[in-house]
Amino acid sequence: MTKRLIKADRPTSKDGRAYHLHTRLGSLSELCLLVGSPERATMIAKNFFDNPKLVGNYRGFKCYTGFHLGIRMSVVTCGMGGPSIGIVLREAVESGARIFIRVGSCGTLQPEPNVGDSVICTGAVRLDGATKNWAPIEYPAIADYRIVAALVQSAKELDLPYHVGIGATTDCFREGQARPDVDGYIPPRLQAQHEELTHCGVLFYAMEEAALFVWCSTHGNLRAGVIDAIYANRVTGDFKVTGDEQAAKIAIHAMCLIAQGKF
Repeated sequence: MTKRLIKADRPTSKDGRAYHLHTRLGSLSELCLLVGSPERATMIAKNFFDNPKLVGNYRGFKCYTGFHLGIRMSVVTCGMGGPSIGIVLREAVESGARIFIRVGSCGTLQPEPNVGDSVICTGAVRLDGATKNWAPIEYPAIADYRIVAALVQSAKELDLPYHVGIGATTDCFREGQARPDVDGYIPPRLQAQHEELTHCGVLFYAMEEAALFVWCSTHGNLRAGVIDAIYANRVTGDFKVTGDEQAAKIAIHAMCLIAQGKF
């Protein structure tokens, strides 16, 4: 039996599946939700998909494909941060995905949004490092306008609270978002950056938006958008892990609107 040759610049699993996701061409729907945690992927598959099938489960990247109101849809775990999402996007596309909506979490920099509300992202400040591999820093990180419109329409139809605005994508969850280190210290340059972003009206911090937008627009002009549940309000100091199901409902209904050709 001839042993299968695996190329170092295009690695796959031993049986030809995607190296990290362990999915194949056709495993994923063109309509693909992205989530940071495998637990959120399982929640979406079990609560919103009919006949969900686990099509990939390796290195914590759980991937499910199922149906919602007869529309084939997938949810893929992308992990945390730009480097991870960059790995996952390539393999998701090779497995059939074409339209992406991230269902994530974030912390707002502005006083008005409540913890548990959803944020629809229009674009992202590129404070990460991964996106520099795909485009110069001057290249904008912008959501697909059709997906933004679909998410807004979805939230309105479902009568769920939402906000629309620009996010800041950081590599670091703590100091990079002006949280104190283990000694209670915040580098002055990062505190100043935080204050400037707040003054400029940046709506929230997260760690994936810029990477998603830049990768998709520079790798075939794929359509991508984001809706995040607000876990933290950095002005009031409130924090609670909540709003995931609301954000997922909005994202899934938006995918249905897209599938129906409305956006």
